[in-house]
Amino acid sequence: MEPVRLERRYDLDWLRVIAFSILMLFHTGMLFNTWEWHVKNNVTSKIPELFMTLLHQWRMPLLFLISGAAASFLLRKLDFRKYAGNRVQRLLLPLAFGMFFIIPPQVYYERLFQGHTFGSFADFYQTVLAFVPYPVGNFSWHHLWYIPYILVFSFLVLPLSWYATTQRGKQQLLNALDSITGKNTIILWFLPLGILQILLRPFWPSDTNNLVADWSNFAWTFTFFVYGFLLASHTAIWGTIENLRRMTLKIAVISFVVLAIVWTSDYELSQLELVPYRLLKSLHAWCWILTLLGFARKYLNRNSGMLRYANEAVYPFYILHQTIIVIIGYYLAGWQVNPFVKFFIVAAGTVASCWVLYEGVIRRNALTRLLFGMRGMRGMSPERAHETSPVAGGEALVKSEVSR
Repeated sequence: MEPVRLERRYDLDWLRVIAFSILMLFHTGMLFNTWEWHVKNNVTSKIPELFMTLLHQWRMPLLFLISGAAASFLLRKLDFRKYAGNRVQRLLLPLAFGMFFIIPPQVYYERLFQGHTFGSFADFYQTVLAFVPYPVGNFSWHHLWYIPYILVFSFLVLPLSWYATTQRGKQQLLNALDSITGKNTIILWFLPLGILQILLRPFWPSDTNNLVADWSNFAWTFTFFVYGFLLASHTAIWGTIENLRRMTLKIAVISFVVLAIVWTSDYELSQLELVPYRLLKSLHAWCWILTLLGFARKYLNRNSGMLRYANEAVYPFYILHQTIIVIIGYYLAGWQVNPFVKFFIVAAGTVASCWVLYEGVIRRNALTRLLFGMRGMRGMSPERAHETSPVAGGEALVKSEVSR
């Protein structure tokens, strides 16, 4: 076995930035489609829904996979005490800050849109401090649900990390990943995903993102997290993913066509038909992720000033964006303006608002950097700026163990 070497994974950083950018556009689109959401435009349409359904299949699983890879790197770099401190500082603290200061304005405008009245925002905030969970009450993490999931997953993966450091565990992991390197059997990793959905979806059919009563979504996202954790420990398998990118793209497109027929029809699947349907959805999501990983590995594994800046900014943008979308959407909802024009106004206004807050306040102040999960100002260099975000692969250096 060759010695361990370090490899910079700029491709994962690019994917992370792209996925979060798509998330911002996705949430803007929620104003205008017919799905239930916090605030809705006065004119809604089914037109964007098929495309948004496609994005929904892989955008969050991809982020969970990259987060698993980041956790694998951190556990090789830090001991348990420092690792736990990193997770609390970079995840729990921003979550708590967000739930008390970023999410309440979002819920406030949602309640106003629903017809509730309050004497002032201060009066509304008293209902937040009653700590009655949303949707009955107004205490919520809303779009920040991703952070507590990552926080919990980061500790759930510790037994696997410990086992992988033992001689027996390390050898078994290497043997398992060696066995699929250079082959297309990594595509079969969709099977555990599909089986979990077959077993759990009947009991938890909807994603509620509440962590403790959403076990189908919990198992789905945690499996992607574990996949990222495992893949980060092996270099050669990424070459296999890159080589399979065209095959997985074909499978992803074909499965999407089949699923699109189901999604756009009025036919209701029977319980028996739901079994192959859930397997196909899992294959579809996994092949899109393999395709994105493969093409990114081929074409995006390079650093740039844009990547360094975006990688530092993306976490604060993520924390801020949905609250800004809801506020702008609330005031624009009744405008008699073309929805496409309104979409552009909301999207551009959200990006501009996030950038002004980020550039003007967040990145220039040690306290706000801490509250938004960024690395402290002391000791920061431009070369390390891309390592500042913890939630989805912000540390671009992934320690990889080269197989035999």
